[in-house]
Amino acid sequence: MYAKAVAAQWLVAKAWQQTIEEKAVVKPWSWADTWPIAKLTIENKTLYALEGSDGSTLAVGPGHMIQTPLPGASGNSVIVGHRDTHFARLQNVKKDQLIQVETQSGKFDYKVREIRIAHEHQVNVLADSQQDLLTLITCYPFDSIEPNPDYRYVIRAELVSSTQPEII
Repeated sequence: MYAKAVAAQWLVAKAWQQTIEEKAVVKPWSWADTWPIAKLTIENKTLYALEGSDGSTLAVGPGHMIQTPLPGASGNSVIVGHRDTHFARLQNVKKDQLIQVETQSGKFDYKVREIRIAHEHQVNVLADSQQDLLTLITCYPFDSIEPNPDYRYVIRAELVSSTQPEII
């Protein structure tokens, strides 16, 4: 699964570059039912988030929960990912660390304000907010081999700066 996830991110990265250049949605392969919506930089490493959060999307990369705003928009944008592939690096994130996000609408810096463990039924982490937030969620504990455990690792980051692209 890890090799598939890494190879898929390469194709997603190419689709993301085309998305930015063409200012249009570009799928990573013709039969894909998802597309890149953001480039995330966490711990100086790049990931590409995809639209949707079903199993086939999460096998390729982190997925944006469609019922939440896109990163950079007002409210609480939620992105989920697997703890043993793309979101394994979340275990090293610290409070006050910056997470950089690029979307078609600009570049955004989020500062980590909260890191916590939540039970899977604590869906309040998905709730919209008056603050502009980025919420990253993965299964917990990181080193468990149990599929779909009861707990989630939740990182909440607050928007601290943004840069909108120049319109020419």
